Amino acid sequence: MNANAISLVPNHSCGWRMGLGNMLAKELSSWWRTRRWWVQCLLWLFFMNGSMAANLANGQASEDAILNFLWVAGAVLPIGVIILGQDSILGERHCGTAAWVFSKPLRRLAFILAKLIAYGLGFLAVAVVLPGLLGYFQITVIGRLEVPVAGFAGAMGLVFLNLLFYLTLTLMLATLFHGRGPVLGITLFLVWFWMLPDPSVWLADFMPWRLLIALGHTGAVPSLASYVVQGLPLPTTAPIIATVLGCVVFVAVAVWRTAREEF
Repeated sequence: MNANAISLVPNHSCGWRMGLGNMLAKELSSWWRTRRWWVQCLLWLFFMNGSMAANLANGQASEDAILNFLWVAGAVLPIGVIILGQDSILGERHCGTAAWVFSKPLRRLAFILAKLIAYGLGFLAVAVVLPGLLGYFQITVIGRLEVPVAGFAGAMGLVFLNLLFYLTLTLMLATLFHGRGPVLGITLFLVWFWMLPDPSVWLADFMPWRLLIALGHTGAVPSLASYVVQGLPLPTTAPIIATVLGCVVFVAVAVWRTAREEF
């Protein structure tokens, strides 16, 4: 089923919400009325929970299995977010759907918010909540490690925040560029830039890498998630604040650019 072919129905909302209900319904349908949701479920269960199962089966310590689980969420999950996120806008621009919906009573703000909400909720369900529930079962029942529920839930909250950073960044870049090359190139470069030891440590307080990934040589700078899982106080909240501010800025720029774009 082609989500772009879904008919829009009359809606009498006004102001910045004009057209938001219809657009959001369309975007949610692209997740839950197509095979996307179960394909994404299988994909992230395989990568995240499959890696944890393999590590536990090979005798890896449960503490290290959790860190590997969070590493996959920080280094691999953003790639899926980027690929689907960029196509949500560029796909519509290239096929002419964006020009069509903007000929209707639809605010540019509503256009961006609908995509952000739908994709954010979609990934929250299939890549955060479901793998997180299964991961907690794996580590506590199979790994026989006592992990505070609040601590594990907090770590999964950091997974979602990291996801939102790359989703909003991708949406912003998709409004600034017409081709997929620059969008994918810039975002994927930022996802993996932490692998350069010196720059990653210097930028640790301004990027989301440290939320889930230990930086520096041999993990000299532990991830914030490793503290949260154990219920320990955070050494710094700067990466969290910077990531939240980044999300806000990316959304604001995307809305600004969309308002000035001729589709």
